[in-house]
Amino acid sequence: MITEIVSAVLGASAAALVTHFVGRSLSPKEVTLTGQALVEMADYPIKVGSNGLLRLDMPSFERVCQELLVHYNPRAAIDLLYLAEHNRNVVERSANAVLLLDKLRSRYRKKLRQLVEPQSLAAQRQHMLQQFQKITAGLGDTFAGVPIEFVLHDTRDPLHSVIVIKNSITDRKDGDQASSFGEDVIHAYATNKWAGVRHSYRLRHPKNGREVKATTISLEDRTLGLVAFLCVNIDIARLSPDSPELKDLAAKLVATPGGWGAQVFKLPVQRPPTAVP
Repeated sequence: MITEIVSAVLGASAAALVTHFVGRSLSPKEVTLTGQALVEMADYPIKVGSNGLLRLDMPSFERVCQELLVHYNPRAAIDLLYLAEHNRNVVERSANAVLLLDKLRSRYRKKLRQLVEPQSLAAQRQHMLQQFQKITAGLGDTFAGVPIEFVLHDTRDPLHSVIVIKNSITDRKDGDQASSFGEDVIHAYATNKWAGVRHSYRLRHPKNGREVKATTISLEDRTLGLVAFLCVNIDIARLSPDSPELKDLAAKLVATPGGWGAQVFKLPVQRPPTAVP
């Protein structure tokens, strides 16, 4: 029961916050970039290695560059430039890739100058996802000590996907890459096979074997399309009705270490408040 209640509350509140911030991310005059998403292209350069980890495949990367120089596709071009900017240590090992990127930037600079310059690409993650980082951190702090994990993923850079993770139950940390399953989910959303919130599905963690109840919320920008996921993962075993630690976890769930609202906001209230904002 506690799992269902928590999941419902989180899904509703997170979806409302996402709608609020995504709708305000850009001015009404800006429109969605045209063309195919990078992840839809046949030579999408993120591949799964033999060890099960994602890697940047440079031959595919260079082929995509060449294709985008021939066929005008601003959406994929901006995503590729963004991916390259956040993985410069790999890309710059190839002189040919650097040359192709310079040509690509020149090809799209005339109409998309505000998006193709390196400083703009480097700032996009911070500017667009800053509010979502606050949401993720706030939800994590609210459920501190409870096995409910909150993860903000950058879907345009799967190699450094985890921007913020709170209450980790999957042994991940900030800056970690997406899983191969996560990469499949990115593709499903980018190609419109999935849309909106996907909630209450079950996963098994490949390393520790934990069963997780998961919710995925897609975060879209009006110009760039899909930019992030906010994911909520609940450790099913630890929150099941027969869990020996359920009582302790329930106590942590309702704990208010911040004290009374009047104390937190330094309000001159003489008695405990009865109204909930």
